[in-house]
Amino acid sequence: MARIGDYTTAAEASPAAWVAAGLRGFGETVLSVVPVGFAAYARIFHPAERRQGDDCKPVSWHAVAVANGRVAHRAMQWPSLVGSWRLVHGDSHQHGVWDGEPAEGSLPRDLAMVLAEVLAGQTATPARCWFAVWEGFGALAVPKGSAPSFEVPHRRMLLLTGSVTAVGTSLCREPFWQSPNLWWPDDRAWCVATEIDLMTTYVGGSRRCVQAVLDRPELEVAIVEPADGVTYRSDSVNPPPT
Repeated sequence: MARIGDYTTAAEASPAAWVAAGLRGFGETVLSVVPVGFAAYARIFHPAERRQGDDCKPVSWHAVAVANGRVAHRAMQWPSLVGSWRLVHGDSHQHGVWDGEPAEGSLPRDLAMVLAEVLAGQTATPARCWFAVWEGFGALAVPKGSAPSFEVPHRRMLLLTGSVTAVGTSLCREPFWQSPNLWWPDDRAWCVATEIDLMTTYVGGSRRCVQAVLDRPELEVAIVEPADGVTYRSDSVNPPPT
């Protein structure tokens, strides 16, 4: 076993078996990202950024929708909000609206810590949680061969353990920040998933748990249905991007 900040690599991968068994397909619905069986599901939108002097301020998806004459709704997708595939990835921006697009495949650290604070109160085992990260990140901080692996559709994940507050430690080496792609408590009261190709994070839990996430003003959150699509083409309300 090895230590990475507040994480410890797991002894074996069996604690993740229920997650792998509970996923339904790949890149299809919410249940392709978070396991089946929870009473409620939520979607957390990673904020865009706008530069103000030497600082970067978060910009909500709702604000971007309004600025572009689009509709903010639970299944909105970034390319449809900004209206063009050109404004996805790379050195993209919209003058006066946003200068940096939402993080893909990683929940920003400050929001991860807020979410951990909320979820700590929604489990009986906050001191014993499980965290998984995709093995393919180039700057991965997990020493090769130190963590057991398990498979989810089209992804091989490495398993670590620690307190819920371990999410404040990056799983990639500096200067890169990487949140876990999957994390859950030992009692399986909830599960958090940040798929590597998505700009949002999904949470499954009890209705009370999801409401607690929804109540935090730092997070832009929508309650979603298990059958909602999760890809860039899942926005059926806004016009497709050019």
